[in-house]
Amino acid sequence: MNRFASRKQEIAGRFSQAAAHYADFAALQQAIADVLLQDFQPQGVVLDAGCGRGRESRLLLQQAAIAKVVALDIAPAMLEGLPASERLQPLLGDMEAVPLPDASVAAVFSNFAMQWAESREKLAAEMFRVLQAGGELRASVPGPASLQALRDSGLHINHFASPADWERALQQAGFHDCQFQRRDFTLHFATVRELLQALQGIGAGTTDERRDNHLLGRRWLQQVSAALEARRQPQGLPLQYDVIFMRAVR
Repeated sequence: MNRFASRKQEIAGRFSQAAAHYADFAALQQAIADVLLQDFQPQGVVLDAGCGRGRESRLLLQQAAIAKVVALDIAPAMLEGLPASERLQPLLGDMEAVPLPDASVAAVFSNFAMQWAESREKLAAEMFRVLQAGGELRASVPGPASLQALRDSGLHINHFASPADWERALQQAGFHDCQFQRRDFTLHFATVRELLQALQGIGAGTTDERRDNHLLGRRWLQQVSAALEARRQPQGLPLQYDVIFMRAVR
């Protein structure tokens, strides 16, 4: 098994483990999704790429002009519990190899999921392939400044791509009219353990490097706790994301 296949299996496994309690820790993702949904009114079939527990899929179904939502996720447990509906199609699969025909969807929606791709270029090409001509991709991803306090504390945090990185991938795939906006989102926690549990609770325990200091170890936890406590605000310990909102047309 190659490294990429192994990492994909790890991602699927971790998000499946997190599925049962995902909603308990996903307040920030939901707030980001609500911004992403603003003024998004496609018609026809919509692909929700990286749908998680399907909250946004269900919100999309409230729009009468949407004929069907295809809820795609790599983690089987995330798809469990989606309501049975002729207008909602759960689909187990990888965003970099979408099990759908060419030009089969009118729009793609993806909230805080595309950062898990091994290749932005391959992902962009797949989104372009499944979209119909004139179809819109609307997505959110963490930007480079996300989780800086955790990175500074000694916790390994994966690199997050910049808007320029995403724009290159999208344009290479054939997208045009690419638009990007950035916005900060912050949650606060009473303790370091609660903050780290929130990260684990949304499945964000997968890294590209060895696990010698990854969310475990008493000595390491003491080091991280001291670094984070130095940043404590009146509201609590901050968990901050630099969020990139993107729109592109096929």
